[in-house]
Amino acid sequence: MWSSFLRSLLILWFSCFLYACGYTLAGKPTLLNPEWKTIYIPPWKNYTVEKAVGELLAQELRKKIAQDGFLVPVFSPYSADLILQGEVLKLYFEPVAYATFGQTKTRNIQFEGKFALIERRTAKKIYENPKITRYETYRVAEVASNLLNPGKDEALRLLVKDLSELIMQELFNR
Repeated sequence: MWSSFLRSLLILWFSCFLYACGYTLAGKPTLLNPEWKTIYIPPWKNYTVEKAVGELLAQELRKKIAQDGFLVPVFSPYSADLILQGEVLKLYFEPVAYATFGQTKTRNIQFEGKFALIERRTAKKIYENPKITRYETYRVAEVASNLLNPGKDEALRLLVKDLSELIMQELFNR
């Protein structure tokens, strides 16, 4: 009898300790108003030569948001409660090491951009990051699908996945 009482008391004390440290049960992110249900993510404006990166980033963000289930991505700004828009300001690829001619082993990518989460009705910026940067070395195994720049497409896909994960963490896990 006493052991179950002490165990319950210990669990209660530990739960209070965790709550005091800021831990909570998983739920809707605190940044989101409960009445917001939908989000529109247009392709990011792109000021670089790499034209696909803006659309790829928007697609990956839509996929991540749909997986999280907090918001439903929609394809019209007029039916959305929130708008997540961004800009790609700089994107630079650099081959680091080659396995053989036409096969890149690693790629350095430097990215710079910005994004904002906006409530559509009031046009109020809920969150803004004026400068998101990423400099990363990616291992790639792609055989020369792009003869002029081998490994570039695979490195770009990896960058987009990493950036979308970072943006999701920054927006919804604060």
